[in-house]
Amino acid sequence: MNLYFRTVSTLLFSAALSATALPAAQAEASSSSRHTRVERLVFPVTLSDGNTYDVVGYLYYRGSYKHRPLQVLVHGLTYTHKYWDMPSFGGRDYSYARYMVAEGYAVLALDMLGAGESSKPDGDFVDLAETADSVHQILTEMRNPGGLFKWPFHRIALVGHSNGAIIGSYVQSTYNDADVLVNTGFTFTPHPIPVPPEAISAMLESSYISIPTEIRTEVFYDAATADPAVIDYDNTTIASTYTRGQFLSLLAVSADPSVALLDGVTSPVLIQFGEGDELQPASYVDSDAALYTSAEHVTTALVPYSGHILNGHLGAPIGWKQIDRWLDRNLGW
Repeated sequence: MNLYFRTVSTLLFSAALSATALPAAQAEASSSSRHTRVERLVFPVTLSDGNTYDVVGYLYYRGSYKHRPLQVLVHGLTYTHKYWDMPSFGGRDYSYARYMVAEGYAVLALDMLGAGESSKPDGDFVDLAETADSVHQILTEMRNPGGLFKWPFHRIALVGHSNGAIIGSYVQSTYNDADVLVNTGFTFTPHPIPVPPEAISAMLESSYISIPTEIRTEVFYDAATADPAVIDYDNTTIASTYTRGQFLSLLAVSADPSVALLDGVTSPVLIQFGEGDELQPASYVDSDAALYTSAEHVTTALVPYSGHILNGHLGAPIGWKQIDRWLDRNLGW
């Protein structure tokens, strides 16, 4: 099975992986929490309304986080930080966070405002700009020598999935907080989506939206390359509400990618797509790469055996390896 890495018009890597997932024994070892520390952190953030809200994050690391590069993870619409730390099913590993910790990173997985354990402000107030401001304040804190951490982080990768890719791009363009940007599972090129307009209208009736289980299952997963147990776990355990302001921002970006300020991103960028993603198709990979007009360089990666929810498909370890190898070359550690 070939593992593809491509820069815009240039082949970057031609490494190959011979399996679609880790062998069961390796999967169990890599997902083991025996040596992984997990700390719950609360970040107070002050937004444009003058109010202070709490953003909750979970920091994963082994041993000490001193001198380790940090990945800050931003989940997508109707998810929480748990998207990045799903348990093993059938001997297969689905935890991105624990995989990356085993590779030597510290990982901070956030609950966005309005989701999970973070504060729930007015759902129409928390839009893309406000959410990006909250992430900016957290990234500033992670680098602050006199702040929360005795040893602040000097190398940071901002990693977003789906709507989290919109947030990450906006943060990086506006504040330039991270050294590199990784966007997964979102196609900024305008395209039709397989969700009926009446379903979208129904979701928008509440200031905190949810996505019906049948829609989540159909558009988030490729049934041929996903374990039904994972899909069930997703729908029953991870699924969360999200603010209408963020959903409206997503719709605006889907119609006009300039809203996400991609042309202002100057750092190296990796964009990653699931080959079986019908919601955010990989066929737009080249047109998407062209949108980052100011980036130092753009690399694209295609993940086989994966639909939209990259961490929930059989190809997940291949995608994690792609990101790890790219970070090895671009974070300078």
